Amino acid sequence: MVNKYIYFNEKKNHVLFIQRVGISLGLILSMSKVTAASFDINDDWKFETNTSLSIGQSWSTQNADGTLLYKPDALSIGKEGSGIDINGDNGRANFEKGDAVSQIIKGLTEVRLNGQQQGAVISAKYWYDHAYETGKGDFITFDDSTWPRLVKFKGIDLWDAYIWKNFNFENAKSLDLKLGKHALSWGKSQFFQNGLNSVSAFDYAAMNRPGGEVKERIIPVEMFSFIAGLSDKLKVEGFYQFKFRPSVIDGCGTFFEVSDVFAENCGPLLIGGPGFTTDQAINGPLDFTVARLPSEYAKNSGQYGIAIKQIIPSLNNAELGAYYANYHSRILHFDGVVVSEPGAQNYHTARIVSVYPQDIEMYGLSLTGKVGKTAIFSELNYKPNMPLHFNSTDIVYAQALYDDTPLTAAGDTLKLGERINGFARVPVTQFTLGAANTIPNVLGASALSLVGELGINHISDVGNYHFGRSGAFGRSGLSTGAYDPSKLETYCITPKTGQLSDKEVQDLNEKYCNDKGFFEEWSFGYRLRGALSYNDLLAQTTVSPSLMFRHDVKGYGPNFQEGQMAISAGVSATYQKKYVTELSYTNFFGSNEFSTLDDRDFASLAFKLNF
Repeated sequence: MVNKYIYFNEKKNHVLFIQRVGISLGLILSMSKVTAASFDINDDWKFETNTSLSIGQSWSTQNADGTLLYKPDALSIGKEGSGIDINGDNGRANFEKGDAVSQIIKGLTEVRLNGQQQGAVISAKYWYDHAYETGKGDFITFDDSTWPRLVKFKGIDLWDAYIWKNFNFENAKSLDLKLGKHALSWGKSQFFQNGLNSVSAFDYAAMNRPGGEVKERIIPVEMFSFIAGLSDKLKVEGFYQFKFRPSVIDGCGTFFEVSDVFAENCGPLLIGGPGFTTDQAINGPLDFTVARLPSEYAKNSGQYGIAIKQIIPSLNNAELGAYYANYHSRILHFDGVVVSEPGAQNYHTARIVSVYPQDIEMYGLSLTGKVGKTAIFSELNYKPNMPLHFNSTDIVYAQALYDDTPLTAAGDTLKLGERINGFARVPVTQFTLGAANTIPNVLGASALSLVGELGINHISDVGNYHFGRSGAFGRSGLSTGAYDPSKLETYCITPKTGQLSDKEVQDLNEKYCNDKGFFEEWSFGYRLRGALSYNDLLAQTTVSPSLMFRHDVKGYGPNFQEGQMAISAGVSATYQKKYVTELSYTNFFGSNEFSTLDDRDFASLAFKLNF
């Protein structure tokens, strides 16, 4: 638990953080007269700098859901738990209600050299998270020593580094070129992933930190890109990437972790056995760890795309776009290697390896325009060979030579030492449709901004594949027969698992030993956001309260979990367009039986300076 460690057990660390906060705020306030550097080198060249600094903190606002805490580990630290997943709860076990889950000081500085028709851009981001860098979790110690740089608790990273050149020709023709490390923004969706924006890698860890900036969302990639204006109504865009860069997610043991194993360089995967704790699985007389092999990253070549965009005057100057891209998966998948010999004493001979499936094809269409004063944006994309991941627990059981997993025919096992593909490629279609409008003079505000977006996923040939569903709910229904409480051989969760009583095991089997919660052919949901702008409440200050709502209406898929809801309420105050204060609270709730989000409510406060 970060909070107890900082505020009670190690008061000097609390004092140190307060001192750093005071120094940082003092520096920010002392910069009241600092502006972005900008001066002319000569008649043709101009030098500019822009910097954003912020300091912020996030808190957990609720205790962990005991049904998602692995019971033996929970008991070992004095907490209540009835969960069965030894590989999915470190981020929960480490925190309690009121704990600080981030205390960050960060910044991003950009330098531009601009000419009349050419220039260069270089930027760097830097950060320090005191909560993780000096804190200790309730269950495990925070250790980022082997993690990718962007996920570490402190660091500096070269963000942009590119040159650009623009050409203007007769008859409204133009050509804009970029070469180097820069971000690519494809697609029209504002809220949903897995669309045309799949060609970009995302920094999810940065967006989960207090004070996250839009510029931090997409990870710049080394590439060549162009926009060619063929007329005032027709243009062609394209790119070729020279380096593969994956998305980054929060590390294991942190508040927003996906699992104890999923993020790069986390693990090993553990076999809980008949109620072993994490320590016993690693250090007991039998080795119940599954080691992680070196990651198999995608190749640097083979990532490219092209788009054609046409303005249609007869549709109120709507823009229609057509896209094609070939890219590599930004999100890792796991393959497994089967044990070398049967028996529990040989579980440690199994292996896992993270892979990034290559050469995913994507075809897409987009349409943007206006109906009256309302802006409309939509996109449709089709991926004929999109990789979707199997249920992770099914893979582990197959590695251990169980003959009742959906990865083999009923009664069959995999071969000793065989490698298992952790995913299958299937056709996936995604459609999104959104609208945005600004209404003046609402509730005393100068304007009310509204945005809404609907998303739909369709998975072809989903068949008997068991994609998705967290390992926290055990494996899927057995291939050898439906769960029958009178027959031990039909149990997905065997008696004595995780030190649970027979009644607890039976209840869990009745609830989860089935094919529910896995990806379905159809799934859909929507997102809403509203924000008011008050320009006259305080002198030279714009105050903006906002509200965002998530609702996954039906089905399970790449973007949706049926019944999952979330609401985020916030308020920001911007003084002189330079100083910003942001306060927000996010609550996850709903009727999703397979939610791993409902105990992740949090609040954030951040102070920013832009100059």
